[in-house]
Amino acid sequence: MTEGNAIICAGLSCLDLQLLGCTQSGPGEESIEKYDAASYCAGGSASMTATTLGLLLKADARDGVVSGDGGDDDANAQGEGEGRPPRVHVLTKLGSDLDGERMMSFYASAGADPSLALIDPTGQTSMAVLPVFNDGRRGCFVNLACNESFSPDELLGRLDGLPGGGGGGGGGTGAKARAFLFGYPHLLPKMQGEHLRDMLAAVRSKLGGDRVLVGVDLNGVTASNHTSSLLTPALGQIDVLHLNEEEASIICGSEDNTSALHEGGCAVVLLSLGSRGARISVTPDADRLSSAAGRLNRWTPGEVVRVPAFSIRGGAGGDDGKEAVNANGAGDALFASFCLAATWPRGEDEVRVGPREAGLFASLAARQRCDVRTRDGREGSGMEGAEGLMARVKIGDLPEAISS
Repeated sequence: MTEGNAIICAGLSCLDLQLLGCTQSGPGEESIEKYDAASYCAGGSASMTATTLGLLLKADARDGVVSGDGGDDDANAQGEGEGRPPRVHVLTKLGSDLDGERMMSFYASAGADPSLALIDPTGQTSMAVLPVFNDGRRGCFVNLACNESFSPDELLGRLDGLPGGGGGGGGGTGAKARAFLFGYPHLLPKMQGEHLRDMLAAVRSKLGGDRVLVGVDLNGVTASNHTSSLLTPALGQIDVLHLNEEEASIICGSEDNTSALHEGGCAVVLLSLGSRGARISVTPDADRLSSAAGRLNRWTPGEVVRVPAFSIRGGAGGDDGKEAVNANGAGDALFASFCLAATWPRGEDEVRVGPREAGLFASLAARQRCDVRTRDGREGSGMEGAEGLMARVKIGDLPEAISS
């Protein structure tokens, strides 16, 4: 049986109110600043990963190509298998309110299936206010709302609704997934430490064991909320862990010292370096790597790769307008796209997709997410699909890198 073709994007979500084109000219916090426009989008890890992948696959469908042919017999019965693109599902907790309805609409319009989302009849959908500055930076003010009560039992229960599943004996749903991407445990108090470990192990059991790639994306990590017991127990269940430099410094003591994450059992660490690109490190433990899903078990133990970030035409403050860059969701896009490439199906030509290729693919996808002209995948925006981006990687047709 081959790998399944569902990609499940789970974890924290919030409705983002973006204040675009914010100035930051005053001397202090109480200075009056201006913004050019306000817009809503589906935010948080579950939302950003799902909409990133959904839009990439929609662009493939627009171009008449099939991205990521995988699948098994169960998925085929639901139209998600061989000859079909991956199906992206959102698994998160929303309130039964207007903001929750807006989130569900955003998911569907981006090509992500929202049917696994848990609607809490008494809960409130989380909301974040994000000033997006002219240079692409952003701030964040958030009310976590129903994310704070989101539990492992609730998440695992929703997996029984995955197409081709339905529960049954043996703890499995009958549906096999290509990847399970989970985000922001530091902001989900019921999904940390041993609870996170046990939840990820149960997800594996339900979705296909070692055939499903498990990725975890970090955000909201601070010196005051992080302890070793929050993440360390779960490392052995994580195939791909994504974090940024500041988070690595808090968790590992230094951005250059991520070996402790591998020693804890994590197979691959994807470290965001902002405009300097990303660094990918592969565990030196060959036995751990051999049990990882997708392409990972063919990667070289101990390999470390650096990939660049790519420039955006016009850029922030460039000739095409000062608001050309919106970095909201860039890290989520990097993570989701890396995991998509790391599970790229093995075609007849068997072109290598190693950590470098996966990193370049992810960097290209993050670039599209940061460019205001392509981030929402609107008709005529020029957004490329997953197949187009992978073709660029394979032939080396890459845009100009940002000098580091």
